[in-house]
Amino acid sequence: MNWDLYNAQLWKKRTEALKNARAFVVKIKRECEKIDPKCKVILFGSIAKGGWRCDSDVDVLIITDCVKNAFDRAIISTKLHKALGVWEPFEIHVVTRKEYEEWYKRFIDVYEEF
Repeated sequence: MNWDLYNAQLWKKRTEALKNARAFVVKIKRECEKIDPKCKVILFGSIAKGGWRCDSDVDVLIITDCVKNAFDRAIISTKLHKALGVWEPFEIHVVTRKEYEEWYKRFIDVYEEF
C-alpha cells in the first residue's frame, strides 16, 4: 500500500469536510430530528468562529433529552457518523438540555444553531 497516497486522500477528504461543514451539520440536524423532533443542533468552535485550519475539527453539539446514559450517547453519535459517511473531523457531543444549561452554555460563546 502506498501510505503517502492514502494519507493525501484522507487529508483531502478531511479538508473538504471542513469546507462543507455547514452542509454536513444540516444533514446531522435531519438525522437527529428522526430521533428527537425537539432536538437542537449547534455548531461551535473554530468553524463557527470562522478561524478553522486544516487540522481543526468540526464541533457539533446535539441537545436532546432522549439520552439517559453514555451508551445512548454513543449510539446516537455512531448513527450520526454513519449517516454522514465520514468520522473525521466531526466531534459530536450529545447532551441533555440540563447539561447544556449547566455546563456547555457557559463556555460556548460563538455558535450557529441549525
